[in-house]
Amino acid sequence: MPLGRAIDEVAIHVRKRNLTHRTKKPPTKDKKHRADLQSESSSVSRMPTNYDLNLRNDLGSSVMKSKVLFTPYVSYHDVDNHKNMYHLLSKIILIGLLSSSFNNVFSQTDTLKKDQVVIIKMKNGDEYKGVLSKKDNGKILLKTINGEFNLIALNVRSIVNHDYVGKFEFANPHDTRYFFGPTGIPIKKGKGYYQNILVTTNFFNYGITENISIGGGFEFISTVLGSPIWFLTPKVGFDISENIHVGGGFIMAGFADEGTATLGYGVFTLGQSETNLSIGAGYGLIDRELSDYPAIMISGTHRISKSIALLSENYVIPNSFYFGIHGIRILSKKNSFDIGAIVIPEIRVVIPALPYVGYVRVF
Repeated sequence: MPLGRAIDEVAIHVRKRNLTHRTKKPPTKDKKHRADLQSESSSVSRMPTNYDLNLRNDLGSSVMKSKVLFTPYVSYHDVDNHKNMYHLLSKIILIGLLSSSFNNVFSQTDTLKKDQVVIIKMKNGDEYKGVLSKKDNGKILLKTINGEFNLIALNVRSIVNHDYVGKFEFANPHDTRYFFGPTGIPIKKGKGYYQNILVTTNFFNYGITENISIGGGFEFISTVLGSPIWFLTPKVGFDISENIHVGGGFIMAGFADEGTATLGYGVFTLGQSETNLSIGAGYGLIDRELSDYPAIMISGTHRISKSIALLSENYVIPNSFYFGIHGIRILSKKNSFDIGAIVIPEIRVVIPALPYVGYVRVF
């Protein structure tokens, strides 16, 4: 018997035995399925061999043909089990994601008390302010001045406590400074702001504790020209009572090739965020020489509407100098724009006032 035919005969015998073994475990009651298996088994026995092809009698060709006969067999039950397992895992993952979303939303409300005023921000950008009345079954009941709202928890982006108590819609976002000079009100821990003055000068300040903040900045044009002017503005502040605040710190300016100038100050503020008056004083230190007279600051603000506040900031050096900045602050929840006039008596004959513009973004 030629070697190619012998290999084919052995392969056919093994294939029949594998088919017979697999069709017995597990037994099936599906007549159609059994018929398919029998048909497949019988078709194997009718497969052509090298005996019918006398001209193709070499060993390599026969081996390649025999490999085809050992193709792995996969039952219909195995495929069904894989599909069922895939659908089960998909359901478990979906349930986990939904559960996580619910937990994230309700974990925010766990720290809030019932009948507490909150601000709820939705994922589509809508925002609601009202009294948190009820939360269960994936829904949040919020009472507002326009009625009750049932909000779907999955659509909620954030829920925050609304601590502001006043006649305006939101608190003054920038109550720790006037145009430039500080108030006694401290920057709260984890809060801060970016400030731009006259387009070119930039400051950053951040509260590292409830009473201590650090800050600094730079002047843009001098930096580009290679002789940067930089600033340090650390500050401490304390809320003695609701209407009394005290603070202090220093403002240091550094010049590339000319050393530094430092003003250490203290400030007392009477009033609250919306309306207050501050009196401060500080001494300058230039080239290790202390100034002969203090610089005295008298400043104040009064909010007249939701988005407008009046500001006045004044500096006096006894027997020497005075200048003031007067104007308005345009307010929003996270931003403020300052527009004012710088008044310097010594030059008012030539220039009655210089323009002042500023911007603050709180974070």
